[in-house]
Amino acid sequence: MSSCLLSIPLMHDTLCFFAQDFMDKGLNALTTYGLLTASIVALWFRPRTRPHPGLADVWLFPFLASLAVGLWAGFVTPVALPFIAVFFLSVYLVGADRAAPYQRRAAIVAIIVLSVGFMTHVVPGFANYKVISDVTFSAGALPYNQYFNYDKALIGLALIAFCVPVCRERSRWEVVLKATIPWSLLVFIVVVSLAILIGYVRFDPKFPPEFFLWAWINLFLTCIPEEALFRGFVQQGLQDRLRDSRHGELIALTVASILFGIAHFAGGLRYVFLATVAGFGYGWIYQRTRAIESSILVHFMVNALHFVFFTYPALK
Repeated sequence: MSSCLLSIPLMHDTLCFFAQDFMDKGLNALTTYGLLTASIVALWFRPRTRPHPGLADVWLFPFLASLAVGLWAGFVTPVALPFIAVFFLSVYLVGADRAAPYQRRAAIVAIIVLSVGFMTHVVPGFANYKVISDVTFSAGALPYNQYFNYDKALIGLALIAFCVPVCRERSRWEVVLKATIPWSLLVFIVVVSLAILIGYVRFDPKFPPEFFLWAWINLFLTCIPEEALFRGFVQQGLQDRLRDSRHGELIALTVASILFGIAHFAGGLRYVFLATVAGFGYGWIYQRTRAIESSILVHFMVNALHFVFFTYPALK
């Protein structure tokens, strides 16, 4: 009862913050990030006859529209445009496999450097919109903030547009879902058991009104970019280079998982440990299914179950 009573004023404060800010920037934000989300969704509806589509493709038009609105509203500034252009060009060169060896190496370096910059938000020219501000979802939890991250979303958009293949056939989706759902529960049980053991979370069922907004951002602007980068680009790239090695898949899985854990260093050492373990689970399922959708879905399911049933994001 006390937890419910505590959540009422916090929920009210959150909604008031959003309502007040919405009058100024909210509609532009929803338009900008809605179009960006539409461009990501469109990646799964490209013609099957064009495995490596060019620039005249269905995802491009909502992306350019989102970029135009973002520039007009101030979420993206002209300073960011050269970085966006270099990133997309680099991904295109690697994905199309039309570059000379030295150009390909330079493109890979650019992809890695800019991806790190986008994920850590150090690339200039982005003013990501804050939609959840210092909300405490349960007693004893750290306050939580959430942003619409335009820069990070670009990672998933570009990599899946040019480098990472996706499922387009219904039969393939059925295979992926049947293989993913049971194993995702196993990954969740392992990760949450470790999280409880080290005092990172505790059981705390809840369903705050922010869930749907959180789910939108977490799926499209967090899980898809991270899985496209760490599984679709890093892990698959290492597997391809080490295909003749006896332990090539294990090395690729280990490296990608450790890098995934390090990418969560802002949450502290315990979070790095848990993210590394989770990364092994996501990468292992990806290796079993050979489908990026499997790691995206298990990543999102683990995050969603964490949000609804346990302390989120973590205990103080």
